[in-house]
Amino acid sequence: MSLRGIIINEGKIGLNTTGDGREFGLVANGMAITGKAQLHIAYKLRRPSDAVALGIDAAYDTTNDVRLFRHISEFYRRAGEGKILWLILSPQTSKPADMVSDAKILAIASGKISDMAFAYNPPSGYTDVLVDGINGDIKLGIDALQLFAQWADEQDMPLHTILEGRSISATLSACTDLRGMTAPKVSLVVGQDWDYAETLSTMGKKFADVGTFLGVIASQAWNRNPGEVATQKLTSDVPAVWITGGLSNHQKYNEVFSSLETLNDKGYIFPIRYQGLSGYWWNDGHVCAPITVDADGNMNQHTIYYSHTMDMAKRALRIAFLPELKRPVELVNGKLDQTSVDYYNAIGDMAFMRLAGSDLISDGKTYADKESDLLIDKTLKIQFSVIPTGCVNTIEGTINLKNQ
Repeated sequence: MSLRGIIINEGKIGLNTTGDGREFGLVANGMAITGKAQLHIAYKLRRPSDAVALGIDAAYDTTNDVRLFRHISEFYRRAGEGKILWLILSPQTSKPADMVSDAKILAIASGKISDMAFAYNPPSGYTDVLVDGINGDIKLGIDALQLFAQWADEQDMPLHTILEGRSISATLSACTDLRGMTAPKVSLVVGQDWDYAETLSTMGKKFADVGTFLGVIASQAWNRNPGEVATQKLTSDVPAVWITGGLSNHQKYNEVFSSLETLNDKGYIFPIRYQGLSGYWWNDGHVCAPITVDADGNMNQHTIYYSHTMDMAKRALRIAFLPELKRPVELVNGKLDQTSVDYYNAIGDMAFMRLAGSDLISDGKTYADKESDLLIDKTLKIQFSVIPTGCVNTIEGTINLKNQ
């Protein structure tokens, strides 16, 4: 008996299912530092000072002609300190396709990485060779990163990859159509802070600010567009960054303005301006895949936030259903009865309800198969449908002058 009358204790908090526990990854070429950062080792960062403790700072970038600290500092400028960023260094001889082995080390080290960026810092003397209007090594890396993402999904660590699209053609119409590829788990960033790039070497001037894009992704819920106008302005006066937007061909925004609609339609990610507002924003969250909707209304992951929706729904459903493994199930004539079907449907629907309640999806539905063989095959078959949240990319209206 207690004189307190009413006792309400705090409940235990279980595994996160709404995506707030996301972690992020950066795979980049760099140089090892004696007694500090080494190649092929996963490091967990929470702020730029953690990178400095590893010997990675602005001077490191200048000395080695890389943009590593730039990407880290921009990530935290946008995401805020405290976000977990896993870092691994690949040799400077490694091209994006070669960096997958280090990406796997990074994925295994965390298991919670939702987005992994790949920054390409080529060695001294490197020459950009364009293939279909983009760097040939970057183009080969797109398929390699898609295969890596598929591998991660098979290991129950679904994630999205973001590739630095350094050195695109000065003739934007020559750039390959990324929407014609089949790499929905890859986004290609070709935008840069032009003023910062102008301070770099000839090779550095062709970089793309993949760290900034990753930081934007980390700063918002996973179902939001990285180009969200109300919250994701890239430009800052203090510190002075993104005052002049540009592309990784080191052309300014106003020099390429007339061709940007075409580049957007082709699925590239770059900075844009809006008349009436000052500053720059990312244009969208494109991926390297077409927009597809089949006869049954199923659509592909044709934006980064749809990719996130699929990945995070998988993670939430996996957590929800794991306790059901190995449990005995009563059968009627060797099949699930309706009560059991309803039970399993409720587990999945509850996971969807939690996501919808956090405004991360619109809805979701679970369909357990009554004919599942739990005697010989012992596999419960379930279909899931998830409806993502929508996004306003364009507003069209009409306006008239009235006499009253």
